[in-house]
Amino acid sequence: MEPKPPGWDVRYANVFQEPDVVASYPYRPPYPQATLDELARIAAAGAVVDAGCGTGELARRLEVARVDAVDISAPMLALAQTLPGADHVRWIHGGIEDAPLDPPYDLVVAGDSVHWFDWARALPRIFELAPQFAVVTRNWFKGDDDLVARLRPVWSAHSWNTDFKPLDPIAELEARRLLRVVDRFESERQAWRPTQDEIVGLHFSQSGFARERLADPDAFERDLREALGPEPYELGVSGAIALTAPVA
Repeated sequence: MEPKPPGWDVRYANVFQEPDVVASYPYRPPYPQATLDELARIAAAGAVVDAGCGTGELARRLEVARVDAVDISAPMLALAQTLPGADHVRWIHGGIEDAPLDPPYDLVVAGDSVHWFDWARALPRIFELAPQFAVVTRNWFKGDDDLVARLRPVWSAHSWNTDFKPLDPIAELEARRLLRVVDRFESERQAWRPTQDEIVGLHFSQSGFARERLADPDAFERDLREALGPEPYELGVSGAIALTAPVA
């Protein structure tokens, strides 16, 4: 199998163990409720695995019979268990590749995380656990191309992930014949009105901008604030689902 793109190497995934990245995670905007409703519908409100759950936003908000949430980062799981909705989730420390689970499940979901998996091991196991796999992505600058254009030079100048390329994980997985897309869903744009501090904070929750890895985090923050300009910000968030199945 062709190797994963180098920008998704394990050394870039390891930052999600770092305290500052974990502490910055709650700055990320929530998935639209329509995204959660669609996942519950796909699962027929049955049993779900949230793979690479992070702070468990999907797991904690899913209204289904049972949720097992798996993540390799113990600090992420520790934070997740302090947040609303945590009590109805079974939290499991480990990777989706080999974590102890209790199948059968109706659905496996991965929210903004599939690019970090060991694909050769993870995808076969996912389709052993459940007949369907929902890859969920979140666009938190939906509809604001001007802002993205202002931020992109800041991202390029400061990211420590010199291997990063803006690739589509689903396209890469399809090209390797690890899955096939059977349906797609995208929620309507949900209004999001963050403060400047919240936008800066969510950047520090991302692998390429982990504070402790940046050459000059203060300069990154200064350039971000300058590119953002003054508040208020009228932004939007959407959630997309690619529902996939094994290659026939």
